[in-house]
This record gives sequence, structure tokens and C-alpha cells, in this order.
Amino acid sequence: MAVGDKQKLITDIVATVLKEPAQTDISFNWFINKHTQEHFGKYFTTIDKIFTSLNGDKQASQAKRTMTLDCDAYFGGQHNFILEFDEYQHFSSARLKSFEFYPTDLKVNFSVDQWKQLCETHRDKADKYRKAKTTTDFNFAGGRTAQRAYLDCFRDFLPQLHGLKPTVRINEFEVTDIYANNKDACNKIEKLLKTKIA
Repeated sequence: MAVGDKQKLITDIVATVLKEPAQTDISFNWFINKHTQEHFGKYFTTIDKIFTSLNGDKQASQAKRTMTLDCDAYFGGQHNFILEFDEYQHFSSARLKSFEFYPTDLKVNFSVDQWKQLCETHRDKADKYRKAKTTTDFNFAGGRTAQRAYLDCFRDFLPQLHGLKPTVRINEFEVTDIYANNKDACNKIEKLLKTKIA
């Protein structure tokens, strides 16, 4: 499958299982491309430490244009959560480092231990993914990878601070045998969601 096709397929299957349309063009005013005390509240110190640990440039971050970020999908109604589909490039050394700072009171709808193990397994490949790509606030080789890890933290921390349920994460390794939205795929996703949605 082409890049992005698996994400769309899994999102469509989740929508079928939940009987709720996926909103893929939604934005939230608290979901922007830099961390602020206003948006992060009690987790501001934590996200600031993560940013620093990943060698982020605070001056460059503050100076860059503020933009809203996209999520992979949002499911409203009784569900009220963001869905994120993590492909291998999310399981980097930077992402592994970010987990060192996760607060014990942070509710997540995925196994942090499993995600750490996937980082251990796939970080060499993930770290090489578009390694030359930089960003304004992570202006070094591997900067885009560091930024991806930093912004993944936004998706875990922010929603529950702003009235949403914890973000649901599905990774590509959990759904390797799914290639179509059919009964078997729906059954598998339904079982998977039951392990993730409290």
C-alpha cells in the first residue's frame, strides 16, 4: 500500500465498527505547533523538558508562525477521541526518549511499554527516515524526526486537558494482515479497540 493508504483504510474500518463517521479535517484551537502554558497547564513543565531533551530551539519555536495541527481523525458523539495511526517512522530514538518524561497520572489508550519496545525494535530504521529533513525549531539532521516525537506528545497530553477522551493509537504492526474493510477486518479492529478504549 502507498504511504497513507493503510491509515485511511484503518480509519474507515474504525468508523464502520464505531458506527460514527471519522472527521479528518477538524481542528482545535488548543492544538497548535508550539507548547504554551495556557494549553498545557499542569503538563507544561513536562512538555518543556521533552522539548529541551530533544534539542529543540526555544527561541526559534517562539518566533515561528503559529499554526493549528492536524490529527489523523476525530470521532465525536459518545466516543469523543482523536485516533492516531503510527507507522514505523514514529518509533524513533526521539520518541523513546520522550516516554522517559511521561507523567504517571497521564491516561493513555495504548501500552506505553509496547510502544517503547517498538521504538527499541524500529528506531534504527525510523531514525534514518528522511534524516536530512529539518524544521525551524529542530534545525539539525534528524530534526523532523525529533519534531514528530515532540508533537506526538501533544496528541497524548492535550486532548484530555481540553474535554476529550485520551487519544487512541493504533500502530501499523497491529494491523499488518488487514488489506480491506471487510467482516474479518472489522472483527479484528473491534477486538483491538476493546483493549484500548476504557
